[in-house]
Amino acid sequence: MGALTKSARYAAWIEAHCFVPEGKHTGEPIKLSDEQRSWLAQIYDTPTRTFILSMGRKNSKTTFSAMLLLLHLCGPAALRNTQLYSAAQSRDQAALIFDLALKMVRLSPDLRPYVVAREAAKELLCPELGTFYKALSAEASTNFGKSPVFLVHDELGQVRGPRSALFEALETACAAHENPLSIIISTQAATDEDLLSLLIDDAKTGADPRIKCCLYSAPEDLDPFSLDAIRVANPHLDLFMNVEEVMKQASDA
Repeated sequence: MGALTKSARYAAWIEAHCFVPEGKHTGEPIKLSDEQRSWLAQIYDTPTRTFILSMGRKNSKTTFSAMLLLLHLCGPAALRNTQLYSAAQSRDQAALIFDLALKMVRLSPDLRPYVVAREAAKELLCPELGTFYKALSAEASTNFGKSPVFLVHDELGQVRGPRSALFEALETACAAHENPLSIIISTQAATDEDLLSLLIDDAKTGADPRIKCCLYSAPEDLDPFSLDAIRVANPHLDLFMNVEEVMKQASDA
């Protein structure tokens, strides 16, 4: 039997140490979906600098990002004495990944002894490894002076226009590391001229194979309110979402 791939080892660690942080299955062990395993493989089994994951709301994008954060904070992907950040446009949005990661830590008897939380500052630390995580927002006064090895840009589609000072400050701060990793999770941007749309277009060219994009979007020839179109844009429709409620919302729209 051959050796496990990196993504398979990471998936096994997640399922062994992470628990559903909220919802009707709170406290149950995480069971990764086939799609989530595919994303892990795309990120970790070949060199990756940036991974863009764009799909509809309520597909557990943020929960998936919190799992990745814990992999790099106190799991097998952790590098000693490194900084990890998540970034969003608002303080409330920035707090979401922190909150989910903290809930997972508190639910896990294996992780709880190793992770220290500073809730007011939205920080998590693993003193044994010297790893440090903080949630940042564009509302903060400054985000310079960082040196991240791992970043999550949450709901980057909220950025209007082609530039974001927070995005640029954090991305340029990665230069000190040999293999930094940025994860971008978001629903699609409002226009083709917004930052996320431009990043997706760039990834689609394949000019840099380390920049990858996983975009779930219905073809233009499908009725956007049909079940087929909604299912294409929402890979976890039948796993994490109430299909009847989603279709009612589509009907109302």
